[in-house]
Amino acid sequence: MNTELPSEILFSHILPRLPAKYVSRFKCVSKQWNSFLRTPYFSTIHLNHVTNDDHQNHHKFLFFSSSINPKVFHNLDCETPDQDGLPVSRSLPFEVSSARMIFITSLNGLVCVGITEPGCNNVYSNMILWNPCTNDYKILSKPNSHVDCYRVTVKASGLYYCSSDDDYRLLRVTTSLNVYIYSLKSDSWRMLDSMKVLNSISTVTSETWGASTLQNENLYFLTKRVNKYHQLISYSIIRFDTKTEKFKELPTPSPQDDTTICLNSVLLHKDQLIHLCEMYSFCKVNSKEAELSAKLWRIDGDGDGDWTKVGTYAIPRNFYGYEPLHLMRDGNWATLCRSKCHVYKLDPARDFQKISHRIDNPPKGKYVETLVSPNW
Repeated sequence: MNTELPSEILFSHILPRLPAKYVSRFKCVSKQWNSFLRTPYFSTIHLNHVTNDDHQNHHKFLFFSSSINPKVFHNLDCETPDQDGLPVSRSLPFEVSSARMIFITSLNGLVCVGITEPGCNNVYSNMILWNPCTNDYKILSKPNSHVDCYRVTVKASGLYYCSSDDDYRLLRVTTSLNVYIYSLKSDSWRMLDSMKVLNSISTVTSETWGASTLQNENLYFLTKRVNKYHQLISYSIIRFDTKTEKFKELPTPSPQDDTTICLNSVLLHKDQLIHLCEMYSFCKVNSKEAELSAKLWRIDGDGDGDWTKVGTYAIPRNFYGYEPLHLMRDGNWATLCRSKCHVYKLDPARDFQKISHRIDNPPKGKYVETLVSPNW
């Protein structure tokens, strides 16, 4: 009986199914293993298992330490935000000194962060693509870039992968609606013809764009317009086609009546589908006190179809203004409280009455643990 596993079984079917942090340890087994596990080929097949297998690596919340010690970070599994405390701190691989680090966006294990220097909080001194699992990083070069690319406040940012060119790219839409794209492959920036790519969008400059959500090689952004009391009064969804490099405004679910005020809305991703979560208040007839509720919608395909309502939930008043962060596989929601200080795991099947734990540190963003390197 052969006591050794064939290399094909080991390298193509077993190791790709292990969590990324464990795979890194196996680089010490031998020179052959170390060489193979560092290849883009292995990282790609491992990534496919991460994104397609529900029992593989989960999304992680990323936490940065306070300005007192900006050189460390933590992460926490989005599926278990009720665990007691944060994992052990890990050191950042790049120098931040006394600067501030800001989470910009992420994709396939790569996180884009911006660094601001003391006294210059409006512009990033550098933007960095970084893999928190492997600690590989790359500082984005600035040739052909404009100062608007490095503004802290912009309309939108989104990472995406261009399969035809085998290239990771960063989209930046400025406050003046100029559009820039950074290519990791060429390590350079280029500006798009804004009149050409934005002519189908009716959005005005006063609207804010939310975090990006990637689906079927399209980036989605939820844009919000608020009144003077910072209450959400309308929103729309913008889709960026990464192949044609054009934007399109998509229809949203039917608005509520005049007595309804939308408190919060966010785009989320689960089961390879785009979800829209709305939290809103409404006044019942002959009642002076507002009721709170939430609706979860889903849209299939590329966003051109109709929205399907997944569920409607009652919300106790103590959850007023909570922001959903993640849809778990078990149906629970990870949410950020109104003070932006605590993450709660809530059970919508019980009308959000179940609170399991809180974390005294706001997450800066989400990422997936993979072996994808920004230095390919």
